[in-house]
Parts: sequence; C-alpha cells; structure tokens
Amino acid sequence: MSIEQVNLDIMNVNLTINTPTEEKDTLIQAVEMLNKKSEAIKESGRIVGTDKIIVMAALNVVHDLLKVSLKDDLAIGEFQRKITDMSNACQKALSRLEQN
Repeated sequence: MSIEQVNLDIMNVNLTINTPTEEKDTLIQAVEMLNKKSEAIKESGRIVGTDKIIVMAALNVVHDLLKVSLKDDLAIGEFQRKITDMSNACQKALSRLEQN
C-alpha cells in the first residue's frame, strides 16, 4: 500500500494529509462534502466562527453517515476508521486556525 500526500482546502484552511493512494479520491469527496455542509451552515448565519462551523458540519456528516450505516447494516468498523480520519483532519484544521 503506497501513501500519498494530498493537499486539501477546508473552508480556506490548507492541510496536507497522508493517505493511502487508493483512498485519495474518497478523501477528496469527504472534503467536498464537508465544505458543502460548512457553507450551508455558514450561510444560515446561526453559527459564527470557522472552527465552530467546521465542527458542526463534521457532526452533521457523521450523523448522516451513521443513520445510513445503521439503516443499511453496513460495515461500521470501516466507517469508524474513516470518521476518525475525518475527525483528525478537522482537529488539524482547528489547530491551524487557533495558531493564526
């Protein structure tokens, strides 16, 4: 399994994340989904602050994923690993925001 560095942009926060090459496309799709959810939350105007918006968007995505996985009896372990990876990416983004 080869590892690839991927440059990502989550709400104008640039991150470089190592990912298995075969999971790169999925990671990019996850970032696109997170950015769409983040933009919808931002546009609602109810939550202010990039870090809070990202956290709420991540929670929404995970909640949606769990509803689907429980409903369709999909492999929870694989989803948990991917959720952990997304959570780690969010934590890195939040850390960078706090540094600025």
